[in-house]
Amino acid sequence: MTAELRARVLAAAAADASPTRAAVKRRNLLISMLAVASAVGAFAIFALLTSEGQLVRLGGEVAPHRHLERSVWLVVTTAGGALGVAAAALWFALCRGRSMLGRPRSRLLCGIALIPLGLFAWKVGCSMAFADPMAEWSARPGLKCLSLSLLVAAAPLLALLAVRRRAPVHPALNGAAIGVACGACAWVALDLWCPVASVPHLMLGHVLPLCVLAGMGALLGQVLLSLRQGVPRGTRLRYPELHLPALPQPDDACVEVTRRLRLRLATLHARGHAVQRPR
Repeated sequence: MTAELRARVLAAAAADASPTRAAVKRRNLLISMLAVASAVGAFAIFALLTSEGQLVRLGGEVAPHRHLERSVWLVVTTAGGALGVAAAALWFALCRGRSMLGRPRSRLLCGIALIPLGLFAWKVGCSMAFADPMAEWSARPGLKCLSLSLLVAAAPLLALLAVRRRAPVHPALNGAAIGVACGACAWVALDLWCPVASVPHLMLGHVLPLCVLAGMGALLGQVLLSLRQGVPRGTRLRYPELHLPALPQPDDACVEVTRRLRLRLATLHARGHAVQRPR
């Protein structure tokens, strides 16, 4: 390695210093706290404007002279199960699995499909033991529940995308998994607030928001999680020796990973470490 190239590599490494693990943890914790506070605030404001501040509603008037009441144990069971599914969904969306590149496409697709089905099946299965919650409410088709889910999950979706930062492969599917996880978290609040469990209402007000959030997550994930977004501008002009020519899809992710490995090896070599010079 020439002296000029050594100096350029060291300058590039110093200009693009990586944050420490402690700094990353503090950043992720702050982002998560802000997301939780935003979601709770949105839920409280929505409940204040639409249900006189009632965060947990046990029932209401289905029709003239017909009142519906949910059992407290039913609320605890359905909300507790939804909380467990939401925790599993967050783990699935944020953890990479056994591979450093992330989960394979098949597992991501299965997780994205199974999380809404699991929430829906748990809600219907628990409510079938009680006749009243399954009654049809013509005055409540599910539009308010749809709005509440999207409102509560908006801030966590952006926050989790910022926490995840990059997905070397399948950024759109990883973004969709994050969107479904945020929808599962919003389902917990929705389960406390909404006393209706009829199937048409659940499909429109509870399941559809998860599909919408999955689509939004896929679009944002393709833009924000792709490795292309992390390539510094002007890299080809400043460091042509360390830049690989772009290859057509679907090899762009591999090209970017290889380019970063070559830059890392060149940095170690410039600092005097005994490593093989990248070719």
